[in-house]
Amino acid sequence: MIINQKTAQKTASLLLQIKAIKLNSENPFQWASGWFSPIYCDNRVVLSHPSVRHYMCSEIVREIERESPKEYVIAGVATGAIGMGMLVAQALDAPFIYVRPEPKKHGKKNQIEGQLKPGQKVLVIEDLISTGKSSLNAVAALKEAGADVTQM
Repeated sequence: MIINQKTAQKTASLLLQIKAIKLNSENPFQWASGWFSPIYCDNRVVLSHPSVRHYMCSEIVREIERESPKEYVIAGVATGAIGMGMLVAQALDAPFIYVRPEPKKHGKKNQIEGQLKPGQKVLVIEDLISTGKSSLNAVAALKEAGADVTQM
């Protein structure tokens, strides 16, 4: 999926306006990957701003409709992409699942929550990628469950 320059610029501007992007060169943020960075982007803040949330969702939907097969399951990568993934699935009238970093240690011990049938096409929604580890982990879990992961 390729996002055009206009969309990228507007998205960055909106993220700055809602203070989803934080800068701190004195005391860098530690990301889940273990990396330290003076920049932190918390895309979950988008969910608290209806107009920004709508813009982000509609741009993702537009790209999916342009580039993806028509029948797929939307999978959000836990936890950051669950909210946006659900919004995208709702807008597309598509099934939704989410993928945990690892199976739960209780209950049914699921790593994938929701209904997924072997062979279903899956489009993965991720909120932010640094090393790609959580994204690759989600794809591996989906493939192990028999999914045909078509896009991220």
